[in-house]
Amino acid sequence: MRKLDQKHIQWLENNFPGRYTIDPRERSMYSHDIGSIPATIRPFLGNTTPSAVVQPVSEEEVQKPIKWALSERIPLVPRGKSTSSYGGVLPVKGVIVVDFCRMAEVIEVKDDTVTVHSGIS
Repeated sequence: MRKLDQKHIQWLENNFPGRYTIDPRERSMYSHDIGSIPATIRPFLGNTTPSAVVQPVSEEEVQKPIKWALSERIPLVPRGKSTSSYGGVLPVKGVIVVDFCRMAEVIEVKDDTVTVHSGIS
């Protein structure tokens, strides 16, 4: 797992106050999805605990960690409802998870099309 330095943590605090975590217990909840990884595959994945988790609330906020992570060379992993099985999207190598759980709104209903944010159930 990549260890974030104080500069990274301060950036997260400034840009996602109350909507980021570096707490080990909370991060461990993001180390898996709904399915269990088979024991024969688990050793190949290594540590799947992310370095941090951020929860944007708007499309504009989604852009912040992308630009920042590119400049800092920190990988990101998107997370919707984590309902895929067997490691569909797992954080490896100390990434930051971008959790869309707070983006759960219907944006538009038009004719036969519904546009929604990515965290909607």
